[in-house]
Amino acid sequence: MDGLDPRSLIVIAGLLALICVIIMFALRRSFPRSIAGLATWAWATVAMVVCGLLFGLRGTIPDFFSIVLANTMLVGAALAMLVALRRFGELPRLPRWLVVGGLALLATAMAWFTYGQPLYPARLLIVTFILTLLFGHLALLAWRVGKGSFASGVTALASGTTALFAALRFGSTLLALDTPQSLFDKTTFQMLYLAAFNVTALISTLGFILMANDRLRETVEHIASHDLLSGAFSRRAFLEMAEAELARSLRHGRPLALLMFDLDHFKAINDRYGHLVGDRVISDFARRTQSILRRQDMLGRYGGEEFVALLPETGLDEARNAAERICRGLGGSDDLPAYTVSIGAARAYPGMPLNALLMAADQALYQAKANGRNRVEVAGDAADAAESASAGH
Repeated sequence: MDGLDPRSLIVIAGLLALICVIIMFALRRSFPRSIAGLATWAWATVAMVVCGLLFGLRGTIPDFFSIVLANTMLVGAALAMLVALRRFGELPRLPRWLVVGGLALLATAMAWFTYGQPLYPARLLIVTFILTLLFGHLALLAWRVGKGSFASGVTALASGTTALFAALRFGSTLLALDTPQSLFDKTTFQMLYLAAFNVTALISTLGFILMANDRLRETVEHIASHDLLSGAFSRRAFLEMAEAELARSLRHGRPLALLMFDLDHFKAINDRYGHLVGDRVISDFARRTQSILRRQDMLGRYGGEEFVALLPETGLDEARNAAERICRGLGGSDDLPAYTVSIGAARAYPGMPLNALLMAADQALYQAKANGRNRVEVAGDAADAAESASAGH
């Protein structure tokens, strides 16, 4: 450890952090606004670079900047990372009074142990204790927000390691196993803490960049497979998943049902209230229907005001009951006109292709509209529909 220079460690870490800052600001400009927290984390990294510079200039600039301000900025940067991760995970924000009050209290303590009663070990104990708590919480939060992905694992592991070394530094100072009198004393624990902190904090930033990239990929995949207006699956994505689910259901001999929906007199709604209101009706229908369907059920927008839902592990009676609940669950609101839906239900039979199942549900839907709308009809003889569909190919 004697050959290492603490100032060099701080400068090198600052230069590497600057590269991460440039990457993060570039990503922020190109990423959608729904991926929040990038700019906040980038500014947190900037703060770490600045406080590293202030630490490195200790002895050549006033102590207020190199001690009081630098330590406060270091803890503030860790807090900003926590704020960024909470924004990224769409979690409630930390109370502003807690952040501002905590930093003010820290600055006061740093000033006291710099000017009132100069004690480097006391400053070290305070800062390492706070950093242990902040980076420990950051590690747990990264794992939770990222749902155990590789990127969240990197961020959590790096943040947890930062917390661990901060805790070791706190413990070694508290137990007097190592008693440096300044930041640049080349004791073993001091050098290990500085080196590990700079490296792991940098890896945390790289991990957060990976988490943002994962979120972007998920966003793009969601846009590609979902209808933007209703939030339901797009027609293409629904048909691809329905083909796979139908094959699985028939292979294992499990029941499967399909519902086809058509909003009644939707053209009249558009003509009377305008297309913006019509769009909101479509969105409202999808939201209400999704709330009634189960998690494993798949709702897709088939086209215009037509929707389709695939219900795995569901018999025809259960499908009818679900469809009737959907019919009863619709209606107007203070800002939307009243509307209804006609529904056709069908179930899969052995050897039945998807187009035949869709045709059976469509025929039942046609019957529901012919019988007065705002009702549910069940496919009568789906086997005949399957045969007629097969004969047409």
